[in-house]
Amino acid sequence: MTLDELVLEWSYLTPKGYPDMGNPSDVLILEELLEKLNLPSKDIIKELKEQKSWADKDGKPGVDGMEGSPVEKAIKDKSNPPPSRFTKEDLIDLINSTEISGQEAEKLASTISDLYLTTPITSYLEVKALESNIPSDQIDKFKKLLKYLGIQEDFVNYIKDPVDLDINVKNFTDSIPSIPADKLKILFRKMPTTIVGNVSIGPGEILFSILFKNVRKRDSKGDLDIGDKNVEVKASIGAASKAEEEKGGDAGAVVAKGYGRGAWSSTRKTGKFDDFVGNLGMSEENTQDALKILVASLKWPIKIATIYDIFTKDENFNREIFIRGFEDVLKRIYHKSSFVPKGAYFDLDSYFNEHDFDSKEFEIGIARELVSAYKEHEGFSGMLYLNRQGDMKYFDSMDVLKNIGTDIMIKSFSDDVPRLLFPGHPA
Repeated sequence: MTLDELVLEWSYLTPKGYPDMGNPSDVLILEELLEKLNLPSKDIIKELKEQKSWADKDGKPGVDGMEGSPVEKAIKDKSNPPPSRFTKEDLIDLINSTEISGQEAEKLASTISDLYLTTPITSYLEVKALESNIPSDQIDKFKKLLKYLGIQEDFVNYIKDPVDLDINVKNFTDSIPSIPADKLKILFRKMPTTIVGNVSIGPGEILFSILFKNVRKRDSKGDLDIGDKNVEVKASIGAASKAEEEKGGDAGAVVAKGYGRGAWSSTRKTGKFDDFVGNLGMSEENTQDALKILVASLKWPIKIATIYDIFTKDENFNREIFIRGFEDVLKRIYHKSSFVPKGAYFDLDSYFNEHDFDSKEFEIGIARELVSAYKEHEGFSGMLYLNRQGDMKYFDSMDVLKNIGTDIMIKSFSDDVPRLLFPGHPA
């Protein structure tokens, strides 16, 4: 790489199309570029700061006056390294002429063996990191785990002809019989979740992007491209600290966009549940009993069912007043949606009769509406439920909607959105 090429590459990465040493953002971009190229960033940045201009009259980056400078020499030396003075034959001669112990010979053999393995691994991972924008710390972690688990050679042999991920297998390890399944599962559990921006990227997304030739990690709208499918990955909801002890377990997550995923207290405030109860016109005793329900440890649809039961026994009971008041609550919570009071999968009036409120069907209706909106926004083809043992279950987007309430359970509903759980993995 010449100096011109370096500055041109830097220019492509800057927002204005040409670099400005007075712009901290541009300097940071340059630092990152130099680190990737393993060039002396401090010396180069120091010399570049002394340049008065970084754009020619045509607006393109220029390097006039820097010919023959230490900066250009460093770049040329990096691009055209001198030939090695030490050959393989020299190494053999050195070993033959040197007295070394058996233990030292083992160490030397191990070092040479590691070089034989790490070279193809590094080359392969560089391509995968670029294809799927995998952070360098995740790549480094993966390399260390390969060595820790003693499967470097297995992996080198595997990447000579990597396979596609079959999303219909029971466990992802079934697609890679050439690497021990128990080691692959440990590799999967030990790959950490990482945060890029404000997006959480799970170990399955990183590992599958590395292992399978038909998988790419997406930067937005969906987690993975698996073949021609845009797939959302919903992983284990167990505590990460207990991941290694899990023998099976459930998989699931929130499937919604734009709503609170915090505590019930926030949903209670947003929906003005207390005002809703107070406006029902019940007796003081019944009103106080209903307000107590709001602090009970229950999913809030069940709280509504209990409050409705109290109201049906009150002398001022009026089904329509309750429904319309509750409708206002829901419109405040789901203010970004239009499914209240009736949508494609939700019909508020249908969940009430003169005696009961069907909280289960109410939850299913909301979950389906939220999943449908999420699908529309993200454009995904389906969801892959994945637990920490690597057990998998794929549902296409329509099957997700159909199976909510049956194969896909609603685990909890403490805030604005339900957690959708797939409990079908073996325990």
